[in-house]
Amino acid sequence: MSSKALPQIPSDPFECLCQGCERPWEVDVDPFEVAERTWYVGNGWVGAYLLDTGAGLVLIDTTMQPQVYLLFEAIRKLGLDPADIELILISHMHYDHIGGVRALVEATGARVMMSREDWDFMQERPDQIFASGYPCGSFTPDAFFSDDTPVELGDRRVRTVLTPGHTPGTTSFFFEAGGLLCGMHGGVGLNTLGDAFLAESGLPVSARDDYLASMLKVRAIPVQVTLGSHPAQVGMLEKVEAIRPGHNPFHDPAIWHGLIDGRIAQVRTLMGEAA
Repeated sequence: MSSKALPQIPSDPFECLCQGCERPWEVDVDPFEVAERTWYVGNGWVGAYLLDTGAGLVLIDTTMQPQVYLLFEAIRKLGLDPADIELILISHMHYDHIGGVRALVEATGARVMMSREDWDFMQERPDQIFASGYPCGSFTPDAFFSDDTPVELGDRRVRTVLTPGHTPGTTSFFFEAGGLLCGMHGGVGLNTLGDAFLAESGLPVSARDDYLASMLKVRAIPVQVTLGSHPAQVGMLEKVEAIRPGHNPFHDPAIWHGLIDGRIAQVRTLMGEAA
Protein backbone atom coordinates (compact mmCIF):
# COMPACT_ATOMS: atom_id res chain seq x y z
CA MET A 1 0.00 0.00 0.00
CA SER A 2 1.24 3.47 -0.84
CA SER A 3 2.47 5.70 1.96
CA LYS A 4 0.43 8.57 0.56
CA ALA A 5 -1.74 10.47 2.99
CA LEU A 6 -5.46 11.12 2.68
CA PRO A 7 -6.44 12.99 -0.50
CA GLN A 8 -5.68 16.61 0.20
CA ILE A 9 -9.04 18.14 0.87
CA PRO A 10 -8.24 21.20 3.02
CA SER A 11 -8.68 20.76 6.75
CA ASP A 12 -12.08 21.57 8.17
CA PRO A 13 -11.60 24.68 10.37
CA PHE A 14 -14.08 23.42 12.92
CA GLU A 15 -13.35 19.75 13.50
CA CYS A 16 -10.96 16.88 12.90
CA LEU A 17 -12.47 13.57 11.81
CA CYS A 18 -9.36 11.44 12.15
CA GLN A 19 -9.83 10.61 15.85
CA GLY A 20 -6.09 10.29 16.40
CA CYS A 21 -5.56 7.78 13.59
CA GLU A 22 -3.18 8.85 10.83
CA ARG A 23 -4.78 6.63 8.15
CA PRO A 24 -8.39 6.00 9.26
CA TRP A 25 -9.56 5.21 5.72
CA GLU A 26 -7.56 1.97 5.98
CA VAL A 27 -9.23 0.92 9.24
CA ASP A 28 -11.58 -2.03 8.81
CA VAL A 29 -14.95 -1.67 10.54
CA ASP A 30 -17.27 -4.61 11.03
CA PRO A 31 -20.61 -3.83 9.39
CA PHE A 32 -23.47 -2.96 11.70
CA GLU A 33 -27.19 -2.38 11.35
CA VAL A 34 -28.30 1.23 11.72
CA ALA A 35 -31.97 0.52 11.00
CA GLU A 36 -34.01 -2.36 9.62
CA ARG A 37 -32.32 -3.83 6.51
CA THR A 38 -29.91 -0.89 6.48
CA TRP A 39 -26.22 -1.29 7.37
CA TYR A 40 -23.02 0.69 7.72
CA VAL A 41 -20.41 -0.88 5.41
CA GLY A 42 -17.82 1.90 5.35
CA ASN A 43 -14.41 2.11 6.95
CA GLY A 44 -12.96 4.07 9.86
CA TRP A 45 -12.96 7.33 7.91
CA VAL A 46 -15.79 7.49 5.40
CA GLY A 47 -19.28 6.06 5.48
CA ALA A 48 -21.06 3.82 3.02
CA TYR A 49 -24.54 2.42 3.58
CA LEU A 50 -26.24 -0.67 2.20
CA LEU A 51 -30.00 -1.01 1.78
CA ASP A 52 -31.72 -4.34 1.13
CA THR A 53 -34.69 -3.68 -1.15
CA GLY A 54 -35.90 -7.22 -1.74
CA ALA A 55 -34.97 -6.70 -5.40
CA GLY A 56 -31.27 -6.13 -5.00
CA LEU A 57 -29.04 -3.89 -2.92
CA VAL A 58 -28.65 -0.11 -2.96
CA LEU A 59 -25.26 1.29 -1.94
CA ILE A 60 -24.88 4.90 -0.81
CA ASP A 61 -21.31 6.06 -1.52
CA THR A 62 -18.36 3.83 -2.39
CA THR A 63 -15.33 4.83 -0.26
CA MET A 64 -11.92 5.03 -1.97
CA GLN A 65 -10.77 2.65 -4.71
CA PRO A 66 -7.95 1.06 -2.66
CA GLN A 67 -10.47 0.34 0.11
CA VAL A 68 -13.21 -1.25 -2.01
CA TYR A 69 -12.02 -4.65 -0.78
CA LEU A 70 -12.96 -3.58 2.77
CA LEU A 71 -16.43 -2.66 1.53
CA PHE A 72 -16.79 -6.03 -0.22
CA GLU A 73 -15.76 -7.87 2.93
CA ALA A 74 -18.20 -5.87 5.06
CA ILE A 75 -21.04 -6.86 2.74
CA ARG A 76 -19.98 -10.51 2.80
CA LYS A 77 -19.83 -10.46 6.60
CA LEU A 78 -23.54 -9.60 6.53
CA GLY A 79 -24.18 -12.77 4.53
CA LEU A 80 -24.95 -10.71 1.45
CA ASP A 81 -23.35 -10.79 -1.99
CA PRO A 82 -21.74 -7.63 -3.41
CA ALA A 83 -22.80 -8.87 -6.84
CA ASP A 84 -26.38 -8.08 -5.81
CA ILE A 85 -25.69 -4.34 -5.73
CA GLU A 86 -28.10 -2.95 -8.31
CA LEU A 87 -27.80 0.77 -7.69
CA ILE A 88 -25.09 3.12 -6.40
CA LEU A 89 -26.10 6.55 -5.09
CA ILE A 90 -23.38 9.20 -4.81
CA SER A 91 -23.59 11.95 -2.20
CA HIS A 92 -20.91 14.20 -3.70
CA MET A 93 -17.92 14.17 -6.01
CA HIS A 94 -14.97 14.04 -3.59
CA TYR A 95 -12.64 11.10 -3.99
CA ASP A 96 -13.36 9.44 -0.65
CA HIS A 97 -17.01 9.06 -1.75
CA ILE A 98 -16.64 8.29 -5.48
CA GLY A 99 -13.24 6.60 -5.65
CA GLY A 100 -14.72 3.11 -5.69
CA VAL A 101 -17.40 3.70 -8.32
CA ARG A 102 -15.51 2.31 -11.31
CA ALA A 103 -14.37 -0.84 -9.49
CA LEU A 104 -17.86 -1.48 -8.14
CA VAL A 105 -19.52 -1.00 -11.50
CA GLU A 106 -17.07 -3.38 -13.15
CA ALA A 107 -17.58 -5.98 -10.42
CA THR A 108 -21.37 -5.76 -10.09
CA GLY A 109 -22.83 -4.08 -13.16
CA ALA A 110 -24.66 -1.66 -10.86
CA ARG A 111 -26.26 1.52 -12.18
CA VAL A 112 -24.92 4.84 -10.84
CA MET A 113 -26.86 7.96 -9.89
CA MET A 114 -25.58 11.34 -8.74
CA SER A 115 -26.49 15.00 -9.11
CA ARG A 116 -26.11 16.63 -12.49
CA GLU A 117 -24.50 19.61 -10.73
CA ASP A 118 -21.62 17.57 -9.36
CA TRP A 119 -21.22 15.60 -12.58
CA ASP A 120 -20.83 18.83 -14.52
CA PHE A 121 -18.44 20.21 -11.89
CA MET A 122 -16.32 17.05 -12.11
CA GLN A 123 -15.92 17.56 -15.84
CA GLU A 124 -15.04 21.25 -15.45
CA ARG A 125 -12.81 20.95 -12.40
CA PRO A 126 -11.36 17.43 -12.01
CA ASP A 127 -8.80 18.93 -9.62
CA GLN A 128 -11.65 19.34 -7.14
CA ILE A 129 -12.11 15.56 -6.85
CA PHE A 130 -8.97 15.58 -4.65
CA ALA A 131 -7.72 12.16 -5.73
CA SER A 132 -4.13 13.17 -4.86
CA GLY A 133 -2.61 10.50 -7.09
CA TYR A 134 -4.76 7.63 -5.88
CA PRO A 135 -6.38 5.51 -8.61
CA CYS A 136 -9.74 6.89 -9.64
CA GLY A 137 -11.26 5.22 -12.68
CA SER A 138 -13.62 7.20 -14.84
CA PHE A 139 -17.33 6.48 -14.89
CA THR A 140 -20.50 7.91 -16.37
CA PRO A 141 -23.73 8.16 -14.36
CA ASP A 142 -26.72 6.26 -15.64
CA ALA A 143 -29.16 8.86 -14.30
CA PHE A 144 -29.29 12.06 -12.30
CA PHE A 145 -31.18 12.79 -9.11
CA SER A 146 -34.33 14.90 -9.03
CA ASP A 147 -35.78 16.28 -5.81
CA ASP A 148 -39.22 15.67 -7.32
CA THR A 149 -38.66 12.00 -8.14
CA PRO A 150 -37.64 9.55 -5.39
CA VAL A 151 -35.25 6.74 -6.24
CA GLU A 152 -37.11 3.44 -6.02
CA LEU A 153 -35.95 -0.16 -6.04
CA GLY A 154 -37.93 -3.10 -4.70
CA ASP A 155 -39.75 -2.00 -1.58
CA ARG A 156 -37.38 0.89 -0.75
CA ARG A 157 -37.88 4.53 -1.68
CA VAL A 158 -35.12 7.11 -1.24
CA ARG A 159 -35.90 10.82 -1.39
CA THR A 160 -32.98 12.89 -2.65
CA VAL A 161 -32.55 16.58 -1.79
CA LEU A 162 -30.00 18.82 -3.49
CA THR A 163 -28.02 20.47 -0.66
CA PRO A 164 -25.19 22.46 -2.30
CA GLY A 165 -22.34 24.10 -0.45
CA HIS A 166 -19.69 21.50 0.31
CA THR A 167 -19.79 20.87 -3.45
CA PRO A 168 -22.21 22.36 -5.99
CA GLY A 169 -24.15 19.11 -6.25
CA THR A 170 -24.01 17.66 -2.75
CA THR A 171 -27.11 15.53 -2.29
CA SER A 172 -28.77 14.33 0.91
CA PHE A 173 -30.82 11.14 1.29
CA PHE A 174 -33.96 10.38 3.29
CA PHE A 175 -35.74 7.04 3.55
CA GLU A 176 -37.80 4.92 5.92
CA ALA A 177 -36.48 1.75 7.52
CA GLY A 178 -38.55 -0.22 10.00
CA GLY A 179 -40.84 2.73 10.60
CA LEU A 180 -37.97 5.15 11.27
CA LEU A 181 -36.96 8.05 9.06
CA CYS A 182 -33.27 7.82 8.24
CA GLY A 183 -31.34 10.80 6.91
CA MET A 184 -27.84 11.33 5.58
CA HIS A 185 -26.66 14.82 4.76
CA GLY A 186 -24.45 14.42 1.73
CA GLY A 187 -21.66 16.73 2.86
CA VAL A 188 -21.56 18.95 5.94
CA GLY A 189 -17.86 19.80 5.70
CA LEU A 190 -16.90 23.48 5.78
CA ASN A 191 -13.40 22.71 4.52
CA THR A 192 -14.31 23.88 1.00
CA LEU A 193 -15.78 27.16 2.23
CA GLY A 194 -12.86 28.80 4.04
CA ASP A 195 -11.37 32.05 2.76
CA ALA A 196 -8.04 30.52 1.74
CA PHE A 197 -9.59 27.59 -0.09
CA LEU A 198 -12.06 29.73 -2.03
CA ALA A 199 -9.33 32.16 -3.01
CA GLU A 200 -6.89 29.44 -4.11
CA SER A 201 -9.50 27.43 -6.01
CA GLY A 202 -11.18 30.39 -7.66
CA LEU A 203 -14.59 29.22 -6.47
CA PRO A 204 -17.30 31.74 -5.54
CA VAL A 205 -17.86 32.94 -1.99
CA SER A 206 -21.57 32.48 -2.75
CA ALA A 207 -21.04 28.78 -2.03
CA ARG A 208 -21.41 29.76 1.65
CA ASP A 209 -24.85 31.20 0.91
CA ASP A 210 -25.78 27.98 -0.87
CA TYR A 211 -24.58 25.95 2.13
CA LEU A 212 -26.59 28.00 4.61
CA ALA A 213 -29.73 27.90 2.48
CA SER A 214 -29.50 24.14 2.04
CA MET A 215 -28.97 23.58 5.77
CA LEU A 216 -32.03 25.68 6.56
CA LYS A 217 -33.99 23.69 3.96
CA VAL A 218 -33.35 20.31 5.60
CA ARG A 219 -33.32 21.48 9.22
CA ALA A 220 -37.01 20.75 9.81
CA ILE A 221 -37.00 17.24 8.32
CA PRO A 222 -37.89 14.94 11.26
CA VAL A 223 -34.94 12.57 10.91
CA GLN A 224 -34.91 9.87 13.58
CA VAL A 225 -31.75 8.00 12.55
CA THR A 226 -28.87 10.21 11.41
CA LEU A 227 -26.28 8.60 9.15
CA GLY A 228 -22.93 10.35 8.94
CA SER A 229 -21.27 10.63 5.56
CA HIS A 230 -18.24 10.41 7.83
CA PRO A 231 -19.12 8.41 10.97
CA ALA A 232 -17.23 10.73 13.30
CA GLN A 233 -19.54 13.59 12.39
CA VAL A 234 -22.22 12.09 14.61
CA GLY A 235 -20.21 9.66 16.75
CA MET A 236 -21.56 6.54 15.06
CA LEU A 237 -18.73 4.14 15.77
CA GLU A 238 -18.85 4.91 19.50
CA LYS A 239 -22.46 3.72 19.60
CA VAL A 240 -21.90 0.30 18.02
CA GLU A 241 -21.28 -1.50 21.32
CA ALA A 242 -24.68 -0.31 22.56
CA ILE A 243 -26.55 -2.19 19.80
CA ARG A 244 -28.68 -4.95 21.26
CA PRO A 245 -32.06 -6.58 20.52
CA GLY A 246 -34.82 -4.05 21.05
CA HIS A 247 -32.43 -1.10 21.35
CA ASN A 248 -31.15 0.98 18.44
CA PRO A 249 -28.62 3.55 19.75
CA PHE A 250 -28.82 5.44 16.46
CA HIS A 251 -32.50 6.24 16.99
CA ASP A 252 -32.24 9.77 18.38
CA PRO A 253 -33.96 12.73 16.68
CA ALA A 254 -31.74 15.17 18.60
CA ILE A 255 -28.67 14.08 16.60
CA TRP A 256 -29.98 15.48 13.31
CA HIS A 257 -30.89 18.81 14.83
CA GLY A 258 -27.57 19.02 16.64
CA LEU A 259 -25.64 18.32 13.44
CA ILE A 260 -27.56 20.76 11.27
CA ASP A 261 -27.86 23.54 13.86
CA GLY A 262 -24.16 23.25 14.64
CA ARG A 263 -23.21 23.67 11.00
CA ILE A 264 -25.59 26.58 10.55
CA ALA A 265 -23.83 28.37 13.39
CA GLN A 266 -20.42 27.53 11.96
CA VAL A 267 -21.12 28.74 8.43
CA ARG A 268 -22.59 31.93 9.82
CA THR A 269 -19.34 32.45 11.68
CA LEU A 270 -17.47 32.01 8.39
CA MET A 271 -19.80 34.50 6.81
CA GLY A 272 -19.14 36.99 9.59
CA GLU A 273 -22.68 36.83 10.95
CA ALA A 274 -23.62 36.54 14.58
CA ALA A 275 -23.64 32.86 15.56
